[in-house]
Amino acid sequence: MSPFNKDQTILRDGAGYRVVRAIDTETVQLERQSDGLLSNHKFSDLLGEYVRGDLLSANDTKPVLRDAPTRKPARMDMLGEVAKHDTKRRIDYLVSLNKIGAFEMPRKLFMTAIADIARKWNEITPPHITTILRWKSKYQKNGNDIRAVFSAIDKRGGTGMSRLGSDVDAIIDESIEFTLDAQRCWSAEEIHTTIFLKIQKINTTRIEREWMKVPSLRTIQRRLASHYAYDVCVAKHGVKEAERRFADMGRARRVTHILEIVEIDHTPLDILVVDADGVVLGRPYATIALERRSRCVLGLHLSLAGHGTEAVFSALRHALLPKSYLSARFVDLNLEWNCYGWPTTVLMDNGPEFHAESVVDALLQLGIIGEYAKSKTPNDKAFVERFIKTLNYSFIHKLPGTTLAKVGKRIGFKSEDEACLTLEELDKKIHLWICNQYHLRPHRGLGKRAPISVWNEGACAFPPQLKMNVESIDIEFARLATSAIQHYGIDLNTHQYANSRLLTMRRSLPERTKVTVKWNAHDVGHIWVWDPNQEEFFKVQNKDEEYAGLTIDQARAVKKERAKGDPDYRMTRATAHAINNDITQTALKSNKPKERRRGARHANKTSNDHRHEPVVNRKVEVTEQSDEEQVSVSHCVDVEYGDEE
Repeated sequence: MSPFNKDQTILRDGAGYRVVRAIDTETVQLERQSDGLLSNHKFSDLLGEYVRGDLLSANDTKPVLRDAPTRKPARMDMLGEVAKHDTKRRIDYLVSLNKIGAFEMPRKLFMTAIADIARKWNEITPPHITTILRWKSKYQKNGNDIRAVFSAIDKRGGTGMSRLGSDVDAIIDESIEFTLDAQRCWSAEEIHTTIFLKIQKINTTRIEREWMKVPSLRTIQRRLASHYAYDVCVAKHGVKEAERRFADMGRARRVTHILEIVEIDHTPLDILVVDADGVVLGRPYATIALERRSRCVLGLHLSLAGHGTEAVFSALRHALLPKSYLSARFVDLNLEWNCYGWPTTVLMDNGPEFHAESVVDALLQLGIIGEYAKSKTPNDKAFVERFIKTLNYSFIHKLPGTTLAKVGKRIGFKSEDEACLTLEELDKKIHLWICNQYHLRPHRGLGKRAPISVWNEGACAFPPQLKMNVESIDIEFARLATSAIQHYGIDLNTHQYANSRLLTMRRSLPERTKVTVKWNAHDVGHIWVWDPNQEEFFKVQNKDEEYAGLTIDQARAVKKERAKGDPDYRMTRATAHAINNDITQTALKSNKPKERRRGARHANKTSNDHRHEPVVNRKVEVTEQSDEEQVSVSHCVDVEYGDEE
């Protein structure tokens, strides 16, 4: 289950290494390209370096993929049993004959092939060769639509045809349609009475031999029973309820290996979280990425700041990268979560954050196909929907502060009084539940196998790949914009960004050329600008350094406070971070739950706050060379790595 391919080239501390082979399931052998020195390394150590950005992969590909057009399936629901049998018989003849190439055979061999198929269907007299060719011609002339060969045997003999006069049928249909449109409840007796009165009124204007016959009550009951169930449901309960009851719940698309399809969706968790002082902040949103083949959780993001584009980026980033922070952040739990890697397809909801141009561009640049589930069709991504219910019902509802699924079930307690978990504590508990319970317990949809077992088996056959460096991932998972370069730099979101490289690049571009810009909504302190000459992104700092580290919403709030012209001199001299902290604390200390929720969103409290890589010390091997000979000397050099952004 090696994440590295044989002969793959990687960079460690600026030196190139070639992957020689996997020693065992935990160790890989590397060869330094400069001198051929062989060294053995643990997979866990290399993955930790990769997440911190110390190990770079040269496998940075960006394929552009397209969705294949699909065709609606043909259905035989409206056919009778005899017609269905005859239709299947016709299809079997065409498929079987085409499979053996009978249509290109001589006539005698063609008839022999037809006779062989007829014996399979226990037919004494097989269909004539002309009949077979007519079926094939119909199929081809209708654009290879199988409906062209559907049997019409049900239409023989007038089966299902009304024996009443056309004028009586019109009165029946009109009365039924009017009743269904005008009333929520009805009965066959009521409609029969209406029809009787209408016919009686018309008969008074006719001579006796032209009188219309009044249909029986049983006729009206049969007409109602033959009415489309969907239309009846619409009349009784409305379109929305009818769509829910008659939603297509067919089998979801099958997958053959891990990371073929990853489903992602948001949900508000049924629990209230508090801050460090025990003040209730509200219900956090969870953004979950679920791997369809193994049902393993690939990515998880918790947020009190809403479920926008940044939540999608954070969940996908968590899904792509190894969870190397577990050993440092949850030392006492000994958790293992080896699920990560590049999916082929990400199946998303139809929320505006998933349709955002930034998300579409990021997936394209990462070489991932982005698909959207059908509107109001949960079965398209049924596995993540089911996991969300499992998470809430099997785990969240057992925690203090749970709101349960419905208000009517909260009897005898108040969630606000029992809430005691912070967002960090909730994230820790969910990690524990996923790794030690959900991933390990038998899953009915997997044939009673544990999700992690299916993942490990699939990872041996299709090892997860690291296709792009962490810095590149962070750049792609940022908002997309275009902007012109002015003489003072780039003006974006009321902030100005500039450095020497940006102003130099402006000289080499045509006048009024707009460049591609990536900006992180969680930090307005910098942006990334695409250099069309070097074909790479480079970082440009905010000219006003005090806004570094603030989110876009926090920066706007600070500017709004300053624009009020507060007479307090201390406020005008306060830093942006101080003003932002004052705004946040004022909202969090409010007695109104709505204001506290707004304060939590403004503070941008998410699970990213406590998942960063810790500062570590690592020994770096330094090679010294003399004029006479090359001597390899290992120096113990302490190198500090800051928190991963």
